[in-house]
Amino acid sequence: MTRISKNIETRAKLMGKMMDRCDVDIQHLARERLGLTFASAIRSCRLCSNAASCEVWLAATAGEPAHTPPAFCPNAGVFEAMSQALKDDGGTRRPETNDASL
Repeated sequence: MTRISKNIETRAKLMGKMMDRCDVDIQHLARERLGLTFASAIRSCRLCSNAASCEVWLAATAGEPAHTPPAFCPNAGVFEAMSQALKDDGGTRRPETNDASL
């Protein structure tokens, strides 16, 4: 596997875990602005320089209830808005996780 493809795979997994931890519905995010919000979030995660901080935060919050995204996350605002939208829509949780959804 090339270095670039490994980086993309790693970032996709981190983003999926972050969305799970922050209670983001990937389907809702994918529909937002005809997918443009999701595409922008993917790009932001791919270019983020905080992967190590992300891994530490995810490990530290494992098994805990949904969290507000950490301030270092470039997608914090998007994830927080999507989490709030899920709560506003009745709080129904999707059956699958977001891991490796990208």
